Amino acid sequence: MSENNDCQDGWCGPAPFANTPPMGLAPELRDVQDVLPDWAQLAPALHEDAYATADALWWSRKLGEKMSLGADVAALMRNEEDARAVQSALAGVLGWWPADRAPRYWKSGAANRQTALLHVPLPESGVQQGLACAAAPPTVFNLRGAEAEIALRIGQDISAQQAAALTPESALALVDDVAVAIEWVDVRWRDGLQAPALALLADGQCHGGLALGEWLPASVLAGRDWAQQVCTVAVNGEAPRRFTGTHSLGDPAWLLLDWLQHVARCYGSVPAGTVVTTGSWCGCLKLEAGDRLAVVFEGLGQLGWQF
Repeated sequence: MSENNDCQDGWCGPAPFANTPPMGLAPELRDVQDVLPDWAQLAPALHEDAYATADALWWSRKLGEKMSLGADVAALMRNEEDARAVQSALAGVLGWWPADRAPRYWKSGAANRQTALLHVPLPESGVQQGLACAAAPPTVFNLRGAEAEIALRIGQDISAQQAAALTPESALALVDDVAVAIEWVDVRWRDGLQAPALALLADGQCHGGLALGEWLPASVLAGRDWAQQVCTVAVNGEAPRRFTGTHSLGDPAWLLLDWLQHVARCYGSVPAGTVVTTGSWCGCLKLEAGDRLAVVFEGLGQLGWQF
């Protein structure tokens, strides 16, 4: 474990993995008492070496503070499967989605078509929908990053057998609705976005929250030239920045087949109404407290978020 004696952020010493609150907390938090979840009982799929990672993230969410270094726990996870098991363990304890079905909201994407796609489920309580401007986050750990995206919603139940037989064309035909989306990017680790990849994956791949705009019928996608798709983003009413054809995969629906098959393999089926966000068109915009972001996708709608 690494030592860090920089106490400027209210914490000193190695990562906390104990059944009492970490030492060095702010005075108003020092009386907090709780007992960590019994991971062996509640999350039997979680490897015991990864308990420390789950402990650290549980304390961060419990206290609303970035408590530990991702670099301290990454080596305790053997692979991507362990990192995903940590997120699933936290989901079960914190009630992020019902245990009897697949998560309803996902993020998916990659830097380009040559890079393996990454699919990550999202806490359902962190999704804001039906608002012209999403409300400010109640707790911010490291940053108010924002990404302008397109979200796709599946219109029917899909079994694992059906998912395995899909083609890119038949996967696209399963989309019933499309909406503008904004993903809030945040991370619970003290080393923020510099934390190792497995630590970031265990933490939900830098996810803070999701806002979804008005749902439009999938027919708006027919014949759409994504290379010419315009997305504009504006902060605090300033002149908007314009992005044209800047999706990393060239087409946000390119990932559908791989994503649907991933969900079906992991959970046995993909329920109707399951939503996937498909990657940023503007990179990750770093915002400050109080900033208001406005996103417009020409022909697809608009959405705001007050950060």
